[in-house]
Amino acid sequence: YARLLGHQPDPRQAVTIGRLLTKSLAEYLFTHCQVIRPNVTLIAPTPSTWPHYALNMKAGDVLVIFDIRRYEHEIETLNRIAAERGMHTILFTDRWKSPVAKTATVVFRVETEVPSAWDSSVVTLFVVEALIEALQNSIWKTTRDRMRDLEGLLEKSQLFRKPRVLL
Repeated sequence: YARLLGHQPDPRQAVTIGRLLTKSLAEYLFTHCQVIRPNVTLIAPTPSTWPHYALNMKAGDVLVIFDIRRYEHEIETLNRIAAERGMHTILFTDRWKSPVAKTATVVFRVETEVPSAWDSSVVTLFVVEALIEALQNSIWKTTRDRMRDLEGLLEKSQLFRKPRVLL
């Protein structure tokens, strides 16, 4: 699955989206992928903006969808558009399975039910972490170079304080 996201030497675009409670998972994957590889996009959760993102979608690109129950019709529509444009879909869903699973290239069905009024994202985050690790290992040279470059940019920007060294 990491190979879909880490194609070399000319990386495909990787696009990720989550809605309601899954947008934080999509943002987490996006943030890591930004460091690991170029051409990563986080789609805003507002459906009226999706046609603008679709303009840049092309065959071979990868769409990562987080769709946990209360499946949204708009996500199905976005997936259909992506499929029409020749994209691959990686879907994170629950045991009840999002309708997107019918056409997805890869489906991760994760356990979300816990003894609570809310579904849990713990297992989904675990699988996302494993995917991030597999992706960074599959293109380690690119990842390492990008991490070095990013560290240099962060140093120049002085966004963060240097840790105090205790003697």
